[in-house]
Amino acid sequence: MDIKNNKYIVYSVIVLLVAVVAFNFEEITGYAAKIDQPASITILNLKPGDVLNDRTVARLEIKNSFPNQRIRVYRERLDKFTGYSFKAENCKTIGGNTEYTCEADLYISSHELVDNERYYFRALARKGELEGNKAIFKFRS
Repeated sequence: MDIKNNKYIVYSVIVLLVAVVAFNFEEITGYAAKIDQPASITILNLKPGDVLNDRTVARLEIKNSFPNQRIRVYRERLDKFTGYSFKAENCKTIGGNTEYTCEADLYISSHELVDNERYYFRALARKGELEGNKAIFKFRS
């Protein structure tokens, strides 16, 4: 009877280890140890200091991105989210990696943004926190 109980304990430990591996697979395989570069946003149709006008399209390039990455618009002076967000699209892999270069076209409207204010685009990481650079622009209607 004692040997039989030990056998069940060994089986229980094995099942527990398999469960731990299954639920933490990405971290155990080294995904968490991989140094991810933060998303880098560039406004393709602007030079530094340029202004986005009402009813124009901001064309963005997001490097080190992933499909459907959420991009948000923030008011620079208040560091406050404007409530205006969109997703990255047209993603292409970089050398077979899990990192992508994506694009996004954003229609700029005076309904969401205030005249003569500075704003910036900011990307959200997979876990929802802000990451990467601030792509700053000024809005003028």
